[in-house]
Amino acid sequence: MKHSLCRLLGAVICLGFSGQLTFAQKADLPAQKTILPFTENVNQQVRYRKNIDDLSPAELAAYEHAVKMMKQKSEQNVFDRTGFLWQAWVHNCAATDVFDQRTASLSAEKLTKLLGNSNLDSCNVRNFLYVPNTTRMHTEHPGECEHRKNTFLQWHRAELYFYELALQAADPEGLFGPSTRNVTLPYWNFTKKPSGVRYPKAFENSNSPLYDSTRTREPLLQSLPQTSPYLMAYQIYYLDWNAFGGGELGQSLGGKLETQIHNKMHLGYVNGNMGNNTSAGLDPIFYVFHNFLDYSLDKWMQEHGTQQLGESNRSTYLRGEQDDSLRKPPGFNTGSGAEKRTDSGAYTENMGPAGIYLNTIKLGYGFQSQNADEFIRRDEIQALIDGHAQAGYVFGDNQISLFSALLSHSTSEAAANPQLTRTGIYTIPDTIITSPNLANVTFSRSDQSRDYSFQADVYLYPGDMEVAIASKEFRDRYLIASTAYWALNGHHMHDSVQFEEEVTGIINSLVSKKHGQEWKVTVAISGNSTAPIDEKDFSVPKIVPGLKGAK
Repeated sequence: MKHSLCRLLGAVICLGFSGQLTFAQKADLPAQKTILPFTENVNQQVRYRKNIDDLSPAELAAYEHAVKMMKQKSEQNVFDRTGFLWQAWVHNCAATDVFDQRTASLSAEKLTKLLGNSNLDSCNVRNFLYVPNTTRMHTEHPGECEHRKNTFLQWHRAELYFYELALQAADPEGLFGPSTRNVTLPYWNFTKKPSGVRYPKAFENSNSPLYDSTRTREPLLQSLPQTSPYLMAYQIYYLDWNAFGGGELGQSLGGKLETQIHNKMHLGYVNGNMGNNTSAGLDPIFYVFHNFLDYSLDKWMQEHGTQQLGESNRSTYLRGEQDDSLRKPPGFNTGSGAEKRTDSGAYTENMGPAGIYLNTIKLGYGFQSQNADEFIRRDEIQALIDGHAQAGYVFGDNQISLFSALLSHSTSEAAANPQLTRTGIYTIPDTIITSPNLANVTFSRSDQSRDYSFQADVYLYPGDMEVAIASKEFRDRYLIASTAYWALNGHHMHDSVQFEEEVTGIINSLVSKKHGQEWKVTVAISGNSTAPIDEKDFSVPKIVPGLKGAK
C-alpha cells in the first residue's frame, strides 16, 4: 500500500556569513583543551528514556549541560564527531568539506549565528568558516537522513542511539557541571497539550541550550495538540508495516507515521530549522521529537512483532559516519563497502545494518512513562471504529468520517481554503470489493522545475453535490484521506510524485445503497503563499482497482 502527507516548504536561500578561523582556546572553557574520553562497560544496565516534562530538576540540568557541552565541543572543533554540529550533520549532510587536519574552531557567537539562520547551508563550511586558498581539504560524508522508505524509522533510531551516547560523553566526569554519564534522551509527546505555550517548557527558555530562535513561537489558540493521539494510536494498532513504517524504496512515499504525522510537525508546526531536512538537526528539539516517533515504533513492535519487516529492513546499512570511540550496538559491522579513508581520523563508515536496531533493550535503553496514557488504549480506538461501522467510513446523518474523527482531537485538520482543487468521477460498484483486490484513490504531481511541499486533502461525495470545502460540515463528513508531502533536498528530491491511498472499506460502505451512482472525488491542494503550486502539475484524482501488496 502507498501512502503520503505534508505542508509547504518555501524556497531556501543560502545566505553565508564568514568568520575568522582561529585555534585559540575559548575563554569560557576550563584550561583543558579536550574533554576526557568516555568509556563504558558494554554490559551496562538498561537506561530509560522519559518524557521531557517528567525529568527531575537534576535530570533536566544534566541533559541541558550535555547539550551545552556538545555545542562547546563544536566551538572547539567543528569537525568533532561527538560535538553538536557533527551530530546535526549526520542527519543534514550527505557530504561536507573537512580541513585535512580535522581541526577548526568557531566562536560561541558565530555558532549561535549559524544555528539561528535556517536559510544558511551549514553543510558548506565556507558559509561560516574562513577558508584560505592554501587550506588543504577533503570530503567526508556525515550521513543524511532516510525518508520515504522502509528504513526511515530504523535510520532515525540509529541516529538517536549515537546522539544519546554523545550526550553521555559530553562531560561524564562532571568536570564542568553535572555529570552527563547517565543522561538519557527525553522524548516529547506532541500528541498532548504542551507544557509551554507551544512546546515543552524546557525548550521555551531562551537562556537554555535547548532553545532555537528559528522555531515558530506563536501560542496555541486552542487547548489541543497539533497531532491527534487518536490518529497516532490508530496507526500503531491497525496498520501493517508497509502502511506504518514504509515500503521498499520506490514503492511508496513513506509510511503514514512519516507522512501524516512527522511531516506536519516539521513544517506546519515547528518550522525554522526543522522545516528543512538539511537543517533540521540544528534544532535540539529535533531529537526529542524523533524520540517520540522512536517510542511509537517500539509500541508498534510490541503490538505486531518484527515478522512483517522484510530483508531490506534488516540488511540495509544505515549511512552515518560516527566517532569510533562511541560504543557500538551489539551485532555492529560496517559491511564490505568503500575503502576506509586514511585522512579522516577514527570513524565508522556507517551506523551498521538496520536489523541491529530492532530491539531497544539490547541497545541499552527503553522507554519509561510516569503516565499510563502516553498512547490511547486499543479498546478506545476500536470503539471509535465500531462507531463508524468498521468499514472505515459511513455517510449517515450527522456522521463524520472516521478520518475526521481521528483528527478531531487535534488542531491538524483539512485546510478550509485550499489553493486549488482537482475533481474526478467515480461510479460506485454493484458488488463488494473483496481481497486481494483493493480500491485505491490515486493522483500525481508532475513538476519540471523543482520539488515543493504541499498538503492534499481527499473528499468523496455525491455527484449531484457541489464541493464546499469552506464548510466545516462538508469537510468533516466527506474527508476520506489527508496526505502531506515534504519537499526534501539532495538525494531525496522528486520531480514527480505519485500518491495512492487504499479506500476499499469506504467504497464497500456505499455499495448496498449507492451502487451504480456517480460520485465525485476531489483532491484539495494547500501550501504557503510562496508555493509554486500550479493546477497543471496535478492530475485528476481517480479511484482504481489494485492488488494488495502490489507496487
